Amino acid sequence: MMRCFIGLPLPESYQQLLAQFIQTWQPKLAAASAGGVSWTRPGNWHLTLKFLGELSEEQVTRLGDDLFQATSISGAGEVLVVQGRGGGFFPDLRRPRILWVGLGKGAREVGHLAFRVENSCASMGFARDQRPFLAHLTVARIKRSAKTRGTLQPHACENIRHQPDWIEVLQALDSISWPEIVIDRMVLWESRLTPEGPIYRPLKEWSLTGR
Repeated sequence: MMRCFIGLPLPESYQQLLAQFIQTWQPKLAAASAGGVSWTRPGNWHLTLKFLGELSEEQVTRLGDDLFQATSISGAGEVLVVQGRGGGFFPDLRRPRILWVGLGKGAREVGHLAFRVENSCASMGFARDQRPFLAHLTVARIKRSAKTRGTLQPHACENIRHQPDWIEVLQALDSISWPEIVIDRMVLWESRLTPEGPIYRPLKEWSLTGR
């Protein structure tokens, strides 16, 4: 059995910007969070469309044919043009567990693709995700032991006192100039959990152009 998910790969330009962001903020947050921040590994960054859980080799083979129609953006063979923008916390700033980067341009189109993938997977017997889809890139996971204060929601920081470190992180994410990128494929990854963090291995790819 293999622990799998479907997602969109990110180019080297985004990998480098995220690595620079982590290099800057990792030491700054180490003391404030009492070591409670676990940063995602370079090279692992992607946009998750659907987490599938444990799959057999037979299920992996089936996914190739059944998801082909879901990957076609349009009959014209368009690709996804996306651009990162801002960020936030799951579930919110008062209880930060996940730090993420959001999308500006292309967020709607990625959401439409995720919807088609969700429907295709549901027709194959996979459980539907009960949470609304939000295109995002996970940057860090925050343990419950991390120091957190405040009742702020993401992107609503005016005139409210709060734990300053987290707001500074959001402001830093807002200041990043993400380039527009073209995503022309969708990937099925295997996620192998290790003490050093997950290791991702691509199992299948689908073209988003319909070709």
